[in-house]
Amino acid sequence: MTRRSRFHRLSRRRVLPPAIATGCVLGLALLGVVAAPATVGQAKPSQPPAALKSYEPPPPNSDYQAPAAGGGVRTSDCSNMPLLALAPQLHQGQTSTRRPTLAWYVPRDVAGTLVIQVFRGTLRDLERETEPPLLDETLTSRAGIMTWTVPQDLTVGETYAWRVVLVCDSNRPSLNLRDVAEFVVVAPTGARSADPVRDAQQMAEGGIWYDALALTLSSPASPQMRSLRIEMLETLADLESRSDSLQAATRVQALRRIVEVER
Repeated sequence: MTRRSRFHRLSRRRVLPPAIATGCVLGLALLGVVAAPATVGQAKPSQPPAALKSYEPPPPNSDYQAPAAGGGVRTSDCSNMPLLALAPQLHQGQTSTRRPTLAWYVPRDVAGTLVIQVFRGTLRDLERETEPPLLDETLTSRAGIMTWTVPQDLTVGETYAWRVVLVCDSNRPSLNLRDVAEFVVVAPTGARSADPVRDAQQMAEGGIWYDALALTLSSPASPQMRSLRIEMLETLADLESRSDSLQAATRVQALRRIVEVER
C-alpha cells in the first residue's frame, strides 16, 4: 500500500489550470490508471477473503541430490500417464511427524499390485540398494490419489527415501511403473490448532510439504483444503519445471494433468 505523502495534509489546495488538469487525466489513462469515482457517504466495499497461500520450499540442502537420469519417474507401454509420487524431487521434502503420510497418483487406465517401500538414507542410497528397505508393503492399487502412513516411528533428523512401484505385469518387470522421493524428518515447530485448514496453510508456507499435503487429503470434501491442495500441486509443477531434464518434464506434465482432474 502506498504511503500518503505528508504534503497531502496541507490544508490549502492548489487548483490546476483546466489544460494541465486535462493532460494529467489523459496521462493517467494512457498508463492504465483509472480513478474510481468517490461517493460521499458510500460505505467501502467489503474485502474478499484472503486467498490461501501455497507451498514455500525450505532452504536448499547442499547435500541433497535429485534422482539420477532413469532413477525417478518411469513410464512404459503399460499406461499413457506415469505413476507419480506427489512430493518434491528437485529439492528435499520435509515432514515434522515421525509417522508421515506418503501420497502418489495412480493412472486411471491401469490397475494392479502396488508396492511401497521406505529406505533409510538418500535417493542415491536407494538407487544403490546396498541395504534392504526399512519398510516394504504390498497394496491393491486404485485409480487416483492414494496415501499410506508409515506404520512405525522414524527418527528426527534422519533422511529417508521411498519408492512406489505399480506392477503391471509380474512376468515383465520392465513394464512396471515407478517413482521415488526423499524426505527428512524435522522437529515440530509447534502444536496444531483446532483449525486444520490454518494448520495446513502454515505447514505449506513453512516448507513442510508432506504434512500439509496429508492434511489437505484428510478432508477431501473441504473446498478450502481442495483449493490449497491444487495450489500446492501447481506450485510444485512450477518448481519442477526449472529443470530441463526429460524426467522433470514428464513429472511436470503429469502434475498439471492431475491438477486439471482435481479441479
